[in-house]
Amino acid sequence: MSAVTVLCDRAADVGGAERYWETVLPALGARGVHVRLLAREVENTSQFGASAREIRWADEDGAPSADAARAVAEELRRNPPDVVVTASVFDTAVLDAVRAHAERWFVRIHDHRAFCPTGDRVYPQFEGPCSAAMGAACRGAVLVRGCVNGPRPSSFRRIAAREAVRDRIARADGLLVSSTHMRATCEVNGVDASRVAVTPPPLPDAAFAPATAPRPSARTLLFASRLTPRKGLRSLLGALAKLSPGERPRLVVAGEGEAEEREARAQAARDGIAVEWRGKLSADELRAAIDGADAVAVPSLWPEPFGLVGIEAQARGRPAVAYGVGGIADWIDGAGIAVRRGDEVALAGAIRAILDEATWSSFSSAARARAEDHRLGAHVERLCRIFQLNEEN
Repeated sequence: MSAVTVLCDRAADVGGAERYWETVLPALGARGVHVRLLAREVENTSQFGASAREIRWADEDGAPSADAARAVAEELRRNPPDVVVTASVFDTAVLDAVRAHAERWFVRIHDHRAFCPTGDRVYPQFEGPCSAAMGAACRGAVLVRGCVNGPRPSSFRRIAAREAVRDRIARADGLLVSSTHMRATCEVNGVDASRVAVTPPPLPDAAFAPATAPRPSARTLLFASRLTPRKGLRSLLGALAKLSPGERPRLVVAGEGEAEEREARAQAARDGIAVEWRGKLSADELRAAIDGADAVAVPSLWPEPFGLVGIEAQARGRPAVAYGVGGIADWIDGAGIAVRRGDEVALAGAIRAILDEATWSSFSSAARARAEDHRLGAHVERLCRIFQLNEEN
């Protein structure tokens, strides 16, 4: 039986990275692969379908832990896997232990933190996306654009620490990323593109609607995301304010983030935009909310590594309107409308267009067809080929 050990930040029901593993690990196990999970924090492992052990290595801003590295090394010696996969591990001592004791080591890149000391590849001052390699450009941006913590020693220490993580990751046998945008980011940072596999996040079978639900009686737009400034909710409200009241769809917001919600509520009240605030939704509740909308909005102002809600909507036959940033281009073409980042007038026009009956029908059909690219079974089969695993059913 083939064996895979995964090191991830948290075994918990938290966000997109955790949802990836709780979808993929049980599917690997169902194919006869023995899966072991090591995590910096273990809260709940029932949904992961794998035995788990908590090892308290350093978080992204902590000092490398020699004790955690020894624990990881001992774990890999005692239970030697065919493949080790690390995801969101920033402790360089632990990464060194993995490299020393793993027969084959792959890194799953879920976000920008491995290649950006601020984690979002957006300049905090003179705002705009960054496309430079991490290193000298970051040090210059600290002085000129106020990156990281601005021109102070802590900024340069963080850059150096993140470069050390990047240099370890570059020694892995392969990298797994969610989009062609992330593959380009790896390449800019010195990783040979031939060693980077684009493996978009999969959807479990339960995510797919057997038939597209009828459109709601009231035109409805769904925004489903963490409520942070980079996710662009307030920019979406700005776009809706540019539509006449008769054109404006009902907006449903699903997500949490106290400070951003407070700002967005004030903006919506000021501009007379009706919003239904739903808070964080379970997977089933989110699917019901997608079914109850005409389309989803993905107005991200940072280069999304992928944009999972876009394909979740496609699996229900719902198109998207979005800013064309990061990995969004990988899934929206033909199944939604993307406009230039931050162009609220263009986004308003996209919302108006997607709600047109004929346009919506065409995009809805295309969205449902595109969703088939993200079936879990095909994703796991590809992982097994990449990892060179022998499956036993």
